[in-house]
Amino acid sequence: MKKIVRYTVLLTLTSTIFYACDDFVEKDIENEAINLMAPANGLTTVQLTHTFWWDWMEGAELYNMQLVEGTFSSVTNFVLDTTVSKNKFDITLYPGSFQWRVRGENNAGETAYSTFSLVIDSTLDISSLQVVLSSPSDNFITNNDNIALIWNSLLNADDYLVEVHQNTWTGSAVYGPQIETSTTLTTTLPEGTLVWGVQARNATSGTSTAFSTRTLTIDTTSPNAVSLVLPVDNATLSNVFNNYSWTQGANTGTVLTDDIYFYSDPAATILVKTAQAVGTSYIDSLGIGTYYWAVQSTDAAGNVGPFSNLRKVIIQ
Repeated sequence: MKKIVRYTVLLTLTSTIFYACDDFVEKDIENEAINLMAPANGLTTVQLTHTFWWDWMEGAELYNMQLVEGTFSSVTNFVLDTTVSKNKFDITLYPGSFQWRVRGENNAGETAYSTFSLVIDSTLDISSLQVVLSSPSDNFITNNDNIALIWNSLLNADDYLVEVHQNTWTGSAVYGPQIETSTTLTTTLPEGTLVWGVQARNATSGTSTAFSTRTLTIDTTSPNAVSLVLPVDNATLSNVFNNYSWTQGANTGTVLTDDIYFYSDPAATILVKTAQAVGTSYIDSLGIGTYYWAVQSTDAAGNVGPFSNLRKVIIQ
């Protein structure tokens, strides 16, 4: 069956007005149905953003798409009612059960709705997902033993398991396992190289992610004092480049760097020069005068050791 849609066209020629009628045939689509393509009917997924897609229909000029939470016979929430000229529509949803339907429309009429169901499940298997750790950064070194461990929340995670191990992930546990429902844990940890990890868990599915891990070093102990070697105390040197050397104290934690200081007074109040040494020696030409020098170690965590004893050197 075809319906006749009559349009009246007004034609104007010079000063004479003519009226004419023309018949346009609009395809009858009332007995046809839209072929829905994706998401597939009955699909269950954790994906939130979807492209709703259906076949083009010959004779359809527009498409009306509706989407509800629940079913169309028992609507929990009317999410969407839109009319589009294309055969695709993108939308981001949330966990829940939905139905969506599409009908074709033209000036002569409309099809019946074609309906599919979709479930966005917040309780699915999370074993293939990963917790993203935020802070501290990997291989972080600090002299503060009160540490805030922070990670990003993971969709579908009911809680998180936190563990800290000594030296490696297979080393002795120094903290945990501790269950957390938030994404931050602040605790006091022992000195040393530690590996901390977080695992997300889903109680409904009984699944969990693998542990995401990072390395952390805590060093709260200051370095020992260095022992000066050369020049000896009260040495008289020529006004050339001279070598100053020392030995570091026993290392109590992280890597040490040494700074050398030159003063012009025995009370070490008037600083002439300071420099960071490479290794345990330093070469410099200070110029003619009397100087007092000392060395101090600092570790990678920022702990500062005591000054060495002060030595006098005369340059002439």
